[in-house]
Amino acid sequence: MKKIMLITSAYTGAGHRSISDALAEQFSRMPDLEVRVIDGFELMGRTGVSIAHKYGLMCRYTPHMYNAAWKITKALHQKVSVSTCLSSFRFLKQVRSFQPDLILTVHSLFNTMLTMVMRRHGLNIPLVVLQADVVNIHSTWCNRRAYMTICPSREAYEASLKQGMPPEKLKLLRFPVRSSFTEAARSAEEKSYDGSRTLRCLLMGGGDGAGRLGAYAEAVLEHTDMSVTVICGHNREMHHHLQHTLVRRYGERVTILGFVTDMEREMEQSDLLIARGSPNTLLEAVTMNVPVIMIGPLLAQERDNPHLMEKHNLGVPCRSPAEVPGIIQDLLAGGAEKLREIRSAQRAYRSLDAARDIAVYVAGLADEVRKA
Repeated sequence: MKKIMLITSAYTGAGHRSISDALAEQFSRMPDLEVRVIDGFELMGRTGVSIAHKYGLMCRYTPHMYNAAWKITKALHQKVSVSTCLSSFRFLKQVRSFQPDLILTVHSLFNTMLTMVMRRHGLNIPLVVLQADVVNIHSTWCNRRAYMTICPSREAYEASLKQGMPPEKLKLLRFPVRSSFTEAARSAEEKSYDGSRTLRCLLMGGGDGAGRLGAYAEAVLEHTDMSVTVICGHNREMHHHLQHTLVRRYGERVTILGFVTDMEREMEQSDLLIARGSPNTLLEAVTMNVPVIMIGPLLAQERDNPHLMEKHNLGVPCRSPAEVPGIIQDLLAGGAEKLREIRSAQRAYRSLDAARDIAVYVAGLADEVRKA
């Protein structure tokens, strides 16, 4: 039986866990394959978990500090070995008990870290890297010692080449999305709008509810007749504030939710999404065929995601709440022509089988390793 160790993170937002869940779903359908999912920060013990928990707080309250850390580690990642020291014992224990044929990581920190640990201890286990970003590729994603690196977009592939990755160590596939989204997308009816009904707008800022969601929601409610649902994620303070401001003022036109587990249903019922430019949210929206208005402030690693969306006509950027009414007006002009164009481009761009394709490819690499 083939064995794959999948290294992810449940503490640094929901993105990495979403990717690993999408792959684990596909792996579970394959015969003669066993997968063990491990949180990379837990390999570092309490110190690693504590560091990871600070991610949400930094993104929400001090994004400039996160951006600075992202840029510093991009320049110095080969000299930073604290994580390697912290994780060695627990990682080696997992390897000895599971004996994987291949290790797959979906977090850039563990890319360099794990190759350093294995080299130090003489382990010859192939490491496969799946990049979790689609445009701004951090240098820690580009490890020449990795067995193979999977790029989830043409932009990520080209950025990896520019950072010196050999083309023979890169595989271009597509961004993996959980089956709850792809199955809902397959069964969903194609959206249409003829002006005879009220449109529904969905606002969200990631699992931590980051961003000026209240201001954007108020701009939509005040200047359009759309109904609005705001998803605050784990941000209870924002949830409480919006319940006592927007709901009191706009009544049934607005719904405030916390963390939801059926995001695909919320998107399926929506005509428009206003969201921060994280790759998971954007590609899930594309999968569900929901035009996106992308808002900020964006983290450094997400800085150019709106350019990707614009390039492929999958959504439009927005710099402030004041711009939202005009953008919506443009989308709905001429019988919602622009809205229809975006939906058509999304259907052409999306890949409903990306997670399956990646899982099949990685399982094939594990076969290749066993036969070598």
